[in-house]
Amino acid sequence: MDASIIDTNLLDEDHKEAVQRDLIWKIGRFNKPIVGNPLPAWSGFNTITSDASPTVALVRYLPFIRAPPTDFDTIHTILAKLVKLAETLGQSHILVTADMAIYSRAQEILWAQPPSLDGKVTMRIGGMHLTMAFLASLGTLFGDGGLLHLLCDSDVYATETARKMLQGKQYSRGVRGLKLVHEALF
Repeated sequence: MDASIIDTNLLDEDHKEAVQRDLIWKIGRFNKPIVGNPLPAWSGFNTITSDASPTVALVRYLPFIRAPPTDFDTIHTILAKLVKLAETLGQSHILVTADMAIYSRAQEILWAQPPSLDGKVTMRIGGMHLTMAFLASLGTLFGDGGLLHLLCDSDVYATETARKMLQGKQYSRGVRGLKLVHEALF
């Protein structure tokens, strides 16, 4: 890519505006009103303050396949159909997001390098499983360093619940707990 195409001044201005907007949101979260609506969460605040209008997207669903989703034959068939769909759309490569059970089996198929899929598909773990792995890594790094005690001693979570959260087993509670810890430490 030619470096002259990118206007670094524009990126710097956008970055400064984003940092200012985040700072305003953080200060607003500290100064919660006594009466009235509190400041919305980060995404809601950015939606309200943004003047950009989102583009309209057309969503279409693929047909159902009546077969076990974690079966190797089913996964291989789906990957082959997705590659054909990508080629129809003029894409030489496709990114596929799946949960852990399907991801692990699809990776085994891709490692076998079938000619119809070789170099055309990249698998990615879904957001929930990625977040669960992140929670487990934070629990490993900071669980014994006081994070477990912070969650338990504050009477927000019971000991076993907090332990499971830091093992990546309690998705919703883990995300909420980290948000609470972030706001408490901030």
